[in-house]
Amino acid sequence: MTLAAARSAVPVRSRSDVWLLVVAQYGYAAWFAVCVYLALARAAQLAGHWYVPAANDAFTGNADIMAGWAWASPVTTTLSSAWMVLPVALIASAVSFLFGYTSGRRALSVALIGSTIAMLLTAVAASTPVIHSISGWLID
Repeated sequence: MTLAAARSAVPVRSRSDVWLLVVAQYGYAAWFAVCVYLALARAAQLAGHWYVPAANDAFTGNADIMAGWAWASPVTTTLSSAWMVLPVALIASAVSFLFGYTSGRRALSVALIGSTIAMLLTAVAASTPVIHSISGWLID
């Protein structure tokens, strides 16, 4: 009698979806960091030196921040909507762990833990006064 045991009851397609989640979480964390840099670089370009901008500050209070800046819309959208994206990503990670999509796959488990930590660090960064100041400056 031949006995064949499957490694896990989770279909292969579900694991590929978790890998997609991992890539998306790392990508969003990296994109968020790039957006913060681009916003600070735009403030430095307008003011002539690096600083943390705020709405109606002395250096860029009268400047049109969005004029001629190709990255205005994506950066503003990313920084102002981070708190809508982050909970969804963290819930998706929790569901992936709870339903066993990573069981038996050490590389997938480590990658998902790492991307979840990256999203948590992004959440911490998004809740700082610096990011709120930059976001307010962009929206104003």
